[in-house]
Order: sequence, then C-alpha cells, then structure tokens
Amino acid sequence: MESQTQPSLSQQFVEIMVLLHNKFGRQAQVPLPLNQFGVLCAISDTEGMAITDISRQLNVSKQQMTNIIDKLVSAGYVSKETDSQDRRRIVITISQKGTKLLENHLEIFRQRFDSHAQKLSQPEKNELSRVLRRYYELINKMFSLQ
Repeated sequence: MESQTQPSLSQQFVEIMVLLHNKFGRQAQVPLPLNQFGVLCAISDTEGMAITDISRQLNVSKQQMTNIIDKLVSAGYVSKETDSQDRRRIVITISQKGTKLLENHLEIFRQRFDSHAQKLSQPEKNELSRVLRRYYELINKMFSLQ
C-alpha cells in the first residue's frame, strides 16, 4: 500500500500564497505596482523605516528599493527625512496621501472578501474566522523578533 505524504509546511504555505494571489490578488487591481504597494504596507504602521530595513523586510535589493522609494516620493505617497538621532540615516515615512490610498485599497480588499464569503454557510464562516485568527497568530510567532 502506497503511503500518502503530507506536503511540508513551507509547501502548504506557498500553495496558500499562490491560491490567494490567483483567486484574489490578481483581480484586486492594485493602483500601484505591487512592489510600491508592498512598501506602503510595510511602513504603514511604523514611525518610519530606513531603506535598508524596508529592503530587508521585503527581500528586495537596496538598489531596487531606492528606485521604488524614489517613485513613491515623486508620487507623494512617502517622504524621506533625515533621522534626528543619526544624520547619516534616511527615514522613509508614509504620507497622508499614501495612507489614504492604502486605506481605500484595503477597504476594497475587505469588501471583495466579504462578497465572496457570502458563498459560505455561517458554520463555514465561523470556522474560517477561527482558522484565520490562528494562522495569523502562528505566522506572527514564527516571524517575530526575539
């Protein structure tokens, strides 16, 4: 009898990411290139981040990140400021315009998700909610700084 092997955790994670991208993300029509949108998401709830930190978090080279940041600065979505503690360090902060764009688009994501969730029964919605909360907790635990 052949034994069925379970996919690894990393394989399951990748499959979920691809599924979300294909079934949800692609149709979302992000108003910016994904790399720029990702920067807004990364810095949205910070007091500002250095380009090096953003590039490390998003796994993008510092050279590419500099180009992405320059485009966001030109569009008025972020600003560059010299760190008051270390004059050599440049801090990137999200602007009011960037925050508004991000909030509007995240609301579109939520509405789209809620619309698709209507296909589920109440017990299925409850189970999905429980699973998503736990998924969030575990992923956060895996990637938290220690």
